[in-house]
Amino acid sequence: MKAADVPAGHGVTGDLGGRKVAVFNSGETLTVLDNTCTHMGCQTNWDEKDQVWDCPCHGSRYSSDGSVVRGPAMDPLPPLPYHLADGEIVLD
Repeated sequence: MKAADVPAGHGVTGDLGGRKVAVFNSGETLTVLDNTCTHMGCQTNWDEKDQVWDCPCHGSRYSSDGSVVRGPAMDPLPPLPYHLADGEIVLD
């Protein structure tokens, strides 16, 4: 996934190196998260209107940085270390 594929103020889900990821671009930095809901393991989706990651299975919501906004999840989406290589997001 290219960093340019994630517009400022938006979130994108995808696959990096075999891991499901949720990537948010604040306009200044990228946040790369493990995209597995910490409640029951479903994949989240970016809610453009509310600017949160939504879990479609049981309604958990996470802020753009992965912190829990609403349960039933109690733990945040874990951040993943990464670097950029020629514009590509690469997990460390």
